Amino acid sequence: MRFREANAADIPAIAATFDGRNALPLPPRVRQALPILLERLIASPACSLTVFEDDAQAGFRILSCAGGLFLRQEVIDAYLAAPRPGLLSAALAGLLDGEMPLLTQEEIRRANSGEGLVFAVLPIAHGRLDWTDPTMEQLRKLAPQAFVRAVGGYRLRAIYYEVFTDQVAAYLQAGGYRLLHDFSAQAGTGFLPQDCQPRMLRLTGDDLPPGAMSMASQMFNPPAARLGLTLAEQRVALRALDGASDRAIAHALGLSTETVRSNWRSLYQRLAHVLEDTGSMQPGDDASRGLEKRRVAIEYLRQNMHELRPTLRAPARDRPRAT
Repeated sequence: MRFREANAADIPAIAATFDGRNALPLPPRVRQALPILLERLIASPACSLTVFEDDAQAGFRILSCAGGLFLRQEVIDAYLAAPRPGLLSAALAGLLDGEMPLLTQEEIRRANSGEGLVFAVLPIAHGRLDWTDPTMEQLRKLAPQAFVRAVGGYRLRAIYYEVFTDQVAAYLQAGGYRLLHDFSAQAGTGFLPQDCQPRMLRLTGDDLPPGAMSMASQMFNPPAARLGLTLAEQRVALRALDGASDRAIAHALGLSTETVRSNWRSLYQRLAHVLEDTGSMQPGDDASRGLEKRRVAIEYLRQNMHELRPTLRAPARDRPRAT
C-alpha cells in the first residue's frame, strides 16, 4: 500500500470512497455534485487531498482518500456559534452555492506567516473494512505519514477533525485530540446514516504538553524557513517527495522537463548554502553530485517540511544578522 497526492484522473475513484464506515456524510445534492466539487478542490491551494492505493495484481487501486481544507475563520466561528454535524459537508455545500469557505493562496501565505491556519480534516473512509482488518491496520500506519505530507511545516492554530465511528474517535483521543462536540445521538437523522456516529475533535498547541517533541508540535510552531524557495520550486519538491521522476513532475505541473531541472538547480544552490552554514557540507564537497544530490535534498526537505510551505518571511540567511 502507498499514498500520493490526488490528481484530476482520480476523481471517479475518490468519489466512490465517500461511502461506508467513517465516510464524510453528504446531503444528496452535494453527493450528486461531488465530482465537480472534487475537481475544484484539487485545483485549490486550500485543499490537500491524498489517495491511498493497494497494489493489486492489475495495478494500483484507490482504497480511500484523506486530506483536508484550510477554512476561513468565519466558517469556524459560525460552527462554534451553532455546533452541528458535518462541518466539511456544510463547507462543500457552501462551495457549491458560490460561497468562499476556503482561503486563497495569498491568504494562506499571510496566515502561515502570522497567527496561523485552521485545518479541517477530511476523514479516511474505511469502506466495508473492519477496524481490525489487516488492510485497515496498514491505513492506520500510513495515515500519520500522509498527514505530515499534507500539512507538516504549516503554522496551525487548530485542527478540527470530525469522525464518524467510535473506534476512530477513541484512537484520536488517545493521541491527544480533545472531544469538542458529541453528535452521536443524531445518528439516522437528516443526511446522517443510521450507523454514523459524528463527533468533532480538536487539537491546538495548548493541548500539547509543554516542550512536547512530536509531529503535532512541529505543525503548531514550525521554525522559520531558511531556503526561501519559490512557489514553483516548492511544487516540484513536493512531487519529488512522493517519488515522482522529473518527467512525471513536468507532466503533472504542465511544465517542460528542462524547467523542472532548472528548479532543481536553484534548489540545490540554496540548499548548499544552508548546509555549509550548519557544517553539514563543506564548500566544494563532492558528495552531493547527481542522484546523491537529489537524495540529500529530499532527505533535508522531509525533515524540514516548513521549507515547502508558502510564507511571506524572507529566508533566514537573507535577513540582517543581529549585532
